[in-house]
Amino acid sequence: MRDRARDYSDLHELIDSLEPDQAEELREHALKLVKPTRGRFKVLRVFSGPSTDLGARARQVIRAELRQRDADR
Repeated sequence: MRDRARDYSDLHELIDSLEPDQAEELREHALKLVKPTRGRFKVLRVFSGPSTDLGARARQVIRAELRQRDADR
């Protein structure tokens, strides 16, 4: 018995609607699924988000906001 071909047309449509940088990010994640890196965690995956998140930049953001408010006075 022959395996039925899988239909991924909805996935292709989603990919076609992405911006180029989004498509590249998706590609990076897909490659990790296909070729997983050896890590010490089997369930938890490495998160490769922004190098500085809002929590890490909180002081900078608050100072910038306060400077803007002072300049508006």
